[in-house]
This record gives sequence, structure tokens and C-alpha cells, in this order.
Amino acid sequence: MFQGIKVLFLLITVLLGVSAHAQQVITENGRAYKLHTVEKGEGLYRLSVNNNISQEEIIAANPELKTQGLVVGMTLRIPLKTVNTSNQVPVASSANYSTHIVAKGETAYSISKQYEMSLADFYSMNPSAQGGLSEGQAVKVKSKSTTPSAYRIHVIQAGETLYRIGVKYGVKAEEIVAANPVLDVNAMSVGSLLRIPDTEIPVEDNYFYYHHISAGETLFSLGVKYNVPQEKITTMNPDINWSSLQVGQIVAVPKIGVKKVTYTTHEVQKRETLYGITKQYGITEDQLAEANPSIAIAALQKGQMLNIPHYEVVGEELPATLNPLFVGSSNVEFNDAAYNYESEGRPVINLGLMLPFDSEAEMSKLRMARQDNAPFAYKSYRYIEFFQGVKMAADSMSSQGVNVHLKVYDTSNKMTLATLSQSSSLDCDLIIGPAKGDEMHAIAQMAQINKIPVVLPFAQMDSTIKDNPYLFQASVIDSVTTNIVADQIVKACEGKNVILLTCSTKSKLDQKRYDRIRQQLKAKGIVSHQIAYDASKSSVLLEKLSLDQENVLLMPTTSEAQINSVIVAVAGVIDQKKEAKVSLYGLGEWLTFQTIEVDVFHKLNTQIFTTFAIDYSDKKVNSVLSKYRKEYFAEPVAFTPYFQKNKGMSGYSEYALWGYDIAMKFLSAYKQQGASFIRKINDSKIDLVQSNFKFAKLTNWGGQVNVGLRKVTFAPNNDIIVENID
Repeated sequence: MFQGIKVLFLLITVLLGVSAHAQQVITENGRAYKLHTVEKGEGLYRLSVNNNISQEEIIAANPELKTQGLVVGMTLRIPLKTVNTSNQVPVASSANYSTHIVAKGETAYSISKQYEMSLADFYSMNPSAQGGLSEGQAVKVKSKSTTPSAYRIHVIQAGETLYRIGVKYGVKAEEIVAANPVLDVNAMSVGSLLRIPDTEIPVEDNYFYYHHISAGETLFSLGVKYNVPQEKITTMNPDINWSSLQVGQIVAVPKIGVKKVTYTTHEVQKRETLYGITKQYGITEDQLAEANPSIAIAALQKGQMLNIPHYEVVGEELPATLNPLFVGSSNVEFNDAAYNYESEGRPVINLGLMLPFDSEAEMSKLRMARQDNAPFAYKSYRYIEFFQGVKMAADSMSSQGVNVHLKVYDTSNKMTLATLSQSSSLDCDLIIGPAKGDEMHAIAQMAQINKIPVVLPFAQMDSTIKDNPYLFQASVIDSVTTNIVADQIVKACEGKNVILLTCSTKSKLDQKRYDRIRQQLKAKGIVSHQIAYDASKSSVLLEKLSLDQENVLLMPTTSEAQINSVIVAVAGVIDQKKEAKVSLYGLGEWLTFQTIEVDVFHKLNTQIFTTFAIDYSDKKVNSVLSKYRKEYFAEPVAFTPYFQKNKGMSGYSEYALWGYDIAMKFLSAYKQQGASFIRKINDSKIDLVQSNFKFAKLTNWGGQVNVGLRKVTFAPNNDIIVENID
């Protein structure tokens, strides 16, 4: 599902200026990494040998390897034992300092706010920064006292709880949640990854020794080391697999029957003997000798000062639980209750809309030709249409008893953008926008510091979303949806007669779809007939059609010319075997074909998976469309209208419904759950006009991307049926 992660890391490469042959050192959360681009023939073993690091450490720093594997061109983070300072500011020897790589749009002020520093302190550590910052520059920053120096990666196992995971690593459950803000603690997914703060825990407390496992240690050796029965150790550590102890794993060894020693002093008197002193204090000669290693106790002399040991046996019984001061708390509570505006005292949702409304108005050649005094550039109209949809959604929410305070910001104004990115008290509960990468980085960082959810309506995924749990990418990614569509098509093939119509194509994306479908069919044990179809193969197709099963025809290409020629010919074959039940499965791009014969689509019961589709038979949908027509005198259409390509100023509004759906989805989620919706965005149900938002987490600590689809069926009775795909 997450092939888009490859795109993500390639973009990291571009953003940080890393070429295929150059390596750069970065520091994240106080841990140094070098960036390495995977070359043909490289494997994890070779990378681990070349970099003097274990394969497990490489996987922990790049968790996508668990699901995606090693891919040529992928950029990996290779943990460094020591920091190479040849191309960055040296890391201060004090643990209070680390380095930060400046991202596009970041300022000295925004960086100082991120690390809880004063601007004066930032400049004192980075004098050259007073002349300005540049993208990719390394600067010295003060580490946050609550920020761990690094993270371990834990794969959630069936039956595990936060408490037991915390016990295993010696951290509180609250700390695990803080490191994984998107985690739904009430529904942890088996197999998903958790970041575990790599914090220090005490060596011991009143009840336990906290022992870090070293190479070669076993349960037996621990029992011998601490003189504690093995069953007592296993009782207090029920989640540990003793046959496979991991280096660094923490074992709580109970203090049972341990003798606590305190000392008093005794001055040797004239004629006192060793025997008399030991009898006086009830100790043995060996115990006295052990307490006084520098004194020859067999030849005591008057005036010598002796340490007299006093022994007290403690910890006779097993403690009820591990000390909650140091490890996971068993009763962590998280308030995910529905948001009650009256009791919370927040009758208003403050929505910030940040778009470049007038981004190119100064370029007169882009102004609308038909209006000499047009106030906006042509390219700005997409954002104005989007705003109109957002405003309609805000008005709709008011009818549900929610007052939306809409604040509109023009991010094409660089001064406005700088002010927003440096704000530490922006009064917004939710932000939609910005539209472009250079605007997005600065706003996203500001929002993360202030814990404000941000919805990106136009931008494609890049490094910003990787570690920012407050980001939602509404626009879909081809590399992600390609696999989802292929999987949905294969799902529809189960128990049916499958005919894969292949064609010559130069499109890499088309080839990827074909390969994915072939692999999935094989994995599910579904037999398919593959036909390189042209007019001469009509008899072959006729022979392969079944009268006993539904026939599924697959042709996952986006070539308009080939689709048109093939489906017309296929329809002719079907006419010769009318009793055969047939369904043709296709791609969303087909809906933009302007030369398509729609009657043929209906004859073949064509079913198309798409990101955008409008159900014109839905009364609620038509109510929204009608309101827009009356208010803005234009026809709102989906991003993918049926069999037409939109052109600017054609009387259609292409972006209004996009703005309406995004605003309705997230305003409704905020109404139902408050700010906690970032963990349960898919639990918020709302009827939308053209979209089916379904968000997938990249990790439990990063942002989420939209993978929602709709299916449009052109039924043989000439109905057009639109359904959401779960």
C-alpha cells in the first residue's frame, strides 16, 4: 500500500541536496546519520559490512524496509557511530546540544521556537546565522530536555499492551504515546511499528535491580549473578522470551533475601580482642575483615577505628508490580470522547485557510483576456473556487449548530507567510493549506510546534509529512493508489473467469499495473487467460468466454486509442455469445476519455475505480450542487468529470467540490472528536459529494495520506452507480 514511501525518500534526497554519489550527514533527534542512495547489486549485508553497523540497526533507522524491501534508488539513513563533521557544524560535546539541518522556508525564529530557545541564544551559538539561513545548512541547537537522544523501533505483537511494552524497554506508557502521536491506544495494530524513546532508567530502586542484557547472558547467569531463584525473575518478567534474549533488553531482577548493610564505627580499647568485638556486635571475623580491608584484624591495636557492619534482610516477598516511577504505568487514560462544545466552552471552530490567491496577478499576460480589469490572475481562480467550496461547508456546519470562524490568509504575500510561519500563538484549531512546497514546509513546522492539524489539499507527499503527525495529505498519490486499484480489481476476480487483455504500452505505470495484477492473481491462486488482443484474436476471446461463470475482462492501461479500439471489438464478440455474463474493470483515467463510446461501457457492465466521482442520483449531492449553482453561477464538477477535460473559464468550477469535501470531512471530524481526531480520522463518517476520504498512516509518529477510492459502474440498464470502496 505504501509504495509512495519510495517517492518520499527520493524527495528527501532532493531536499537535502544528496546526489547518487555524494553522501551527507544529518542529525535527527540528536542521532547522526549519513544518507546513502541504494545502488544496483547492494544488499543489507554489504551495507552493514561497509558501514560497520548491524543490519538490524539499518532496518530500525529505515522501518519502511520491513514492508518495501531494498529498492534501487531508495535513500537510506545509515546510523553513524561518530559524526563526520566535514560538511556540517560540529556537534557540541555537551549532551545539551545537537545539530539541525535547515529545511526550505525555515527561519532562525522558527527553529529557535522548535527547540525552545531564545533567538539570542540561537544567534550566540550560530553567529553566522545573523546573515541569513540557507536550505541544507547545519546549525547548532539546544536539545529539548524531554526529547530522547534516539528511538528504538518495536513491532507490535498480538496481545501486547502499552504497559508491557513499557516494562520491556523501561519507559512509561505516556512516553511511548508522546513519541507516537497518531497511535490509537485502544486499537493497536499487530505488525505496526512504535518508536520507543531511548531513555536512561535507574540501575536499581527499593525493589528491583534493572539489568541491561549483555551478549551471552542467560536466565541462569542472571540468577547466579544476583543470587535470586530463576522462577522469581521469570514471575516478574512474563513477557520476556528467555530462549531469545536481546542485547540491551531490560530485566527487572527482584531484590529477595538481599542483605542491606549499614555501618557504625568502633574504637579499639586497651586489651580488647577480636573475639570480644565480634561477639559484642554479633558478627563473624570474616564479616569484620570484609568491612575493614586495610586493617590486619588478627593484630588489633589500641585506638584503631573499625567499621562495624550491620545486616538487615529486605525484600523477603515479591513486590506486587514494577516501580511505576520508572516503567510503564498500567492505568494510562486517554480522553478520546466526543467533543462537547458546550462543556468545553468552545462554541467556535477556528479554521485557517492558507492559499496563494493572488500568486501571479502581477503577470499581466496571465490575466483573464475577457476582463481587462480582472482582479486575479488566471491560475488564482482554482484557489478562489476552492475557497467557495470551503465557505459552503462552513455555512453547512452552521446549520448543525457549529459556528465556524473562517480566517483566510493569502500566502502569496511573503511577509504574511513569514509572519504565519513564526507565529507561536496562531488562533486556529485547524488549517487547510498551503498549496505549494515552499509555503508548506514553514507552515507545517509552525503547526507541529503548536499542535494544529493541517490538511494539504494540493501538495504531493515529501519529507515534511514523514515525522509530522499533524499533517494530512488530501490529494492522492499515483504510486500509492496504483497498487490499491490493482488489489481491488484482483479482489473482484475471485471465483470468476478472468481474461487479461494485454497490449503494447510504453507507460511504466501501465506496466506496473499489469505486473501487480499478474502477481496478485498468482498469489491468490486465480487462473487467468492472457490474450494480446487485436481484431484477429476475436475467435480466441470467444473461445475463452464462459457460460457457467461471470467473465471478468481486465485491461489496466490508460491508452485512450487502445481502449477505444479494443472495447468496441470486444463488444462485437460479446454479441456472438449474448448469454455470457461479462464485466469490464477499468481505471479512473478512462473517465476523461473524450472519444469513448459510452454505450459500449454500459454493454460491458464497465466498473471503474477512481478517486473522484459524483453520484447525480443522490438527493443530498444534488442539494449541494444546486446551492453552488445559485450562489456562484457556475456548474461544479468533479476533478474527473465523465468523458470531458476541463478548461479554465469554460463555465465549470473544478475545485469547489474539492474544497467543500475537505472542509466538511475535517470540520465534522473536529466536531465529533476534537483535536484527538488525528488518531481516529477514519471513524468520522460524513456524506461527501465527490470524494471518499480514507487515510492511511505512514507510521504511528508521522502524517497520513488519502487512499480513498470510489467505484463507478456503467450498468447494462444504462444506470450509473457510484459506490465508496472501504
